Amino acid sequence: MSLTVRIKEIDTNEYADVEIPTEWKDMTLEWYVDLLQIIKKHTKAAETKEKYLEEAYIDSEFYEKIIEDTEFFNETLLNQDIFSFITGMKKENVKKTKIEEVNKVLEVLNYLTKDYEPKGIDRFELDGDTYYFPQEYLKNNTFGDFIETSQLDKSIEQFKNGRFDVLPQQMAILCRKAGEQYDEDAVDEKTEKFKKLTMDKVFEFAFFLTNQNPKYLTLLNMYLGKKEIV
Repeated sequence: MSLTVRIKEIDTNEYADVEIPTEWKDMTLEWYVDLLQIIKKHTKAAETKEKYLEEAYIDSEFYEKIIEDTEFFNETLLNQDIFSFITGMKKENVKKTKIEEVNKVLEVLNYLTKDYEPKGIDRFELDGDTYYFPQEYLKNNTFGDFIETSQLDKSIEQFKNGRFDVLPQQMAILCRKAGEQYDEDAVDEKTEKFKKLTMDKVFEFAFFLTNQNPKYLTLLNMYLGKKEIV
């Protein structure tokens, strides 16, 4: 359930209600990826700045104070951009917003620091349709099944590297309705559709992928073994 927070608009001097996700099921994959991009941008910039300061001031008696002040400044800029993203408020207006209101919004996002606890589902609902995780690929050992299952390995590595932005396409390839066959021409349309999936379903798929790695290796060995015999 999302939380409604009332924020004062600087331009109009009026209050506006802002819906803030409070659970993984409240946010879409597209929203989460956009948030991650903001965090990654600031993290990269902070690392670059810290490296410069270390080279320039490492011998200075004020080095620790400089680093401390810089980290505080970087965190302030990050919070400003996150607040702007969540509320839709212009960045220049965020600077004029009371710190209490900023903190009120950011505190709601504390759950993002907690690990998602998977429920072990093998399907999900979207726009009235049911899509199934690709368990059937792992029950057979034909060459065609091997080719499609190899996509699992690619997806697993991308998930481990934090590439949530590629998951809609991977899910479009691997998750299908009952009886649906793989259709390369339909992947782009499904990819756009799956960007609207909520993060609880995405995490379930991601955990499903990590659990398939041993099965994938078994299938790979079976295929290679058959190839040697032929």
